[in-house]
Amino acid sequence: MPTGRKYPVTPSSSRGAPRDKEKLIRQLSLVAYLMARPGRPVKAEDIRRFVEGYTEQTQDAFTRRFHADRDDLAHLGIQIESQSDDTGDGTIYLLPAENFFLPSVPFSREELATLHTCLYLLEGQFAYDHVLRVALQSLALGSGNTLDDPVTSCVRVDMPSSGSDSEVAARQKKIEDAVSGHKSIRFDYHSFSSDTVEQRDVDPYSMMYTHGDWYLVGYSHERGATRIFKLRRIRGRIGYTSKKDHDFSVPADFDIHDYLGLEPWQLGAPKGVAEISFSPRRGWWAANNLSGSGDIELKEDGSAVLRTPYADAGQLCSLVLGKSEDASLNGPPELRTAIAAILKSIASQHGGPAPEPAAPLDPQPESYAGSNSGSGQPQVEPDRFAQLATTVSYLVDRMDGRGEAELDVDEVCHDLGFERPDLEQAIDLLQLICVGDGGGYLVYGNVEGDKLKVTYESESDLLRRPVRLTPREARALLLAMDLVGGQILPGHSQSLETAREKIIWAAGGLDDLETIPIGETEKEDREICGVLNRGLAERRLVEIEYLSGTSGRLETRTIEPYLVRRAKGRWYLMAWCRKRDGMRTFLFEMVKSARLLDETFEPRELDLDRYLDNPRLPSGKEAPRRAKVLFSPSVARWVHEEHPDTVILEDGSLLGEIPWFNESWILDEVLRYRGEAVIIAPDELRKRLHNHVENLKCHYI
Repeated sequence: MPTGRKYPVTPSSSRGAPRDKEKLIRQLSLVAYLMARPGRPVKAEDIRRFVEGYTEQTQDAFTRRFHADRDDLAHLGIQIESQSDDTGDGTIYLLPAENFFLPSVPFSREELATLHTCLYLLEGQFAYDHVLRVALQSLALGSGNTLDDPVTSCVRVDMPSSGSDSEVAARQKKIEDAVSGHKSIRFDYHSFSSDTVEQRDVDPYSMMYTHGDWYLVGYSHERGATRIFKLRRIRGRIGYTSKKDHDFSVPADFDIHDYLGLEPWQLGAPKGVAEISFSPRRGWWAANNLSGSGDIELKEDGSAVLRTPYADAGQLCSLVLGKSEDASLNGPPELRTAIAAILKSIASQHGGPAPEPAAPLDPQPESYAGSNSGSGQPQVEPDRFAQLATTVSYLVDRMDGRGEAELDVDEVCHDLGFERPDLEQAIDLLQLICVGDGGGYLVYGNVEGDKLKVTYESESDLLRRPVRLTPREARALLLAMDLVGGQILPGHSQSLETAREKIIWAAGGLDDLETIPIGETEKEDREICGVLNRGLAERRLVEIEYLSGTSGRLETRTIEPYLVRRAKGRWYLMAWCRKRDGMRTFLFEMVKSARLLDETFEPRELDLDRYLDNPRLPSGKEAPRRAKVLFSPSVARWVHEEHPDTVILEDGSLLGEIPWFNESWILDEVLRYRGEAVIIAPDELRKRLHNHVENLKCHYI
């Protein structure tokens, strides 16, 4: 049994020790014991005798737990090797350094700065914040660098929060484990089409993030086909369907990107191909934003024709009606008939007095979007073993050969992604982990006020190098890069690409099924992004062609760019418009072209905080007008899921207010609900919609 401990251990029970405390101590002690014997295999009996957590177990219990711990570590990419003893006396075990430590991947300061910028922009609203920080700290330690200030302060990212409550964060971790372990899962799922909650047995193939939500793609045993599940519609716990190590193999022809690029009208079994024409002022927009959904032909006059497979006729009609002045459906005939019927219904709804809404339901039911009572973004937590190992590497590196040191608690917590209780808990656990046969501590520490007093023994240098990236850490790094890198850091594209290659290599290689792909990251034109971001960084004027929502025309503007922001799933530019002599907000996808001018500008003294305070107001101000809209029961669940501040009525309908700046926009916004949304007030807007629909009907007679 280990002996020779030199310091009293602070009781951890008062600090809320984790449920996996014993396993963490056992596994980190096992690694420390094996790493203290580089190149020297050890017998199982020696492991049982000297490693904390095994010493008092029976032979059978030791065998079960030791092999379970080996499997857990292998899942993190840490392979404890075995071989036959030359003496013929059973099996011996060793942990080669290359199986534990982060490979010598020389990340440059530019690459680390680019990755750190992704963390800075996503921090507080990214489910993988903590995982990302632990991973970045490992890369920084392994490169001999530190995590400096981010490379830009002119960018803000607001992740949509409706798909990210605390339960969704927990589901992400469980599904991740099931995907990587090829384990079938069982859960209850709320189907909005039938408004029922039914049990599903699913072989999970992959997760993805698209259209502002997290999705699972997998084989549904109930449906006998591959299906897409929105994570926030899963109810209750997710469990495994069996105790087998693996339950299924992913079909060789499965490609998650086949699902990632699907538009809303393409989710499901294809029913046909539709043809849509776009006007000259919208042809370029269709080519930029919809080319992945089918074949698009851009004509000489600037118009475009899109031929797109569709599975959901209603969603396709929403696309056309939501661009009513610039899009028309050419076929098939049955869809033209459907749109004609929709327009007739909308004209009837707005041709007379407004309907009287039912009374509000009392009490209001819980939001379909779920709730998040805590502050900030709920987290997918790092693998505890990897986090503790990184903590050891970080502390030993900070001590820089000194036997003891005082470190600033806030700084340590920031660097490691800890809250103060988490740090205290980690220090408690590390004091229980022995090194070598003598039983010395890895790290001894105590939090006193705003300081962390740390002492370590020379044996701890064996863990000074950072542990290799876990698959989850590598996924978090790639996920962050994909979410923000391409749009806001085009000038750092080389750093992004080389960092991506190094991350995959450092993780031992990752295939497509081991990453989490992101949808809608390629729609913004890279060349335009590059010009706008150079204007930001170099304080140079930019000339843009912009489709104005007010005039409905392409206009040339000369702008001083000040801020780039992602909100509600879209990228916006806040800039001073020389034509309007004031601040304006420009939607990236509406910028047809951008040209960097030689002329520089002196930054104005502007209050940019108002553009950052509320992610629901990317323009930085409240819309001056509001439309009171009644949504039918058939779409109420979907609307309430996206807008939980709406009011559910006794008859199952929904009452809400839509703020608007531009009349064309609000008319299209109501039209895209295909007759399931009726303007209640103001009356003048009802009349405008009625007249607009009467004109549209002529196209479908």
